[in-house]
Amino acid sequence: MKKVKIYSVLSNSDNETTTIEALAEYDKKNKIIKYTDEDTSVEIEIKNKTVTMKRKNEEFNMVLKFSLNEKERCKYEVVSLGLNMDIDVYTKKLEIEENRIYINYELYNDNKIFGVFEYKLLLMEWFYEYKRKYKRNNRKSIKNS
Repeated sequence: MKKVKIYSVLSNSDNETTTIEALAEYDKKNKIIKYTDEDTSVEIEIKNKTVTMKRKNEEFNMVLKFSLNEKERCKYEVVSLGLNMDIDVYTKKLEIEENRIYINYELYNDNKIFGVFEYKLLLMEWFYEYKRKYKRNNRKSIKNS
């Protein structure tokens, strides 16, 4: 896995937004992205036209699966309470591009909606590769001066 810079935004229907700019591990072949969002480890896996998001910390463990216009049964564990819940994820919009993921989704428990969310992830791999090459080339030119 190589390091890439990412920018992620997670917002909900209560207008609460979490924005992260961080280094992530990126396995381009298997399409897996791993990063830390404050105290939460996040893993994104892209397969075909589906995205699986795993979010885990000391308080909770959540696995969400996103398939466009589909309702997926997922797991949400509240560690401190020993509570395991089945939640349904309905994906209203799913865009997967080379360096960007956009997901608009709703979460349900017992057929009752408990949130509408929007997730954006931007991979800035090209920036990091360019920056590394630029630094390397500048070091060579300085040494040759």
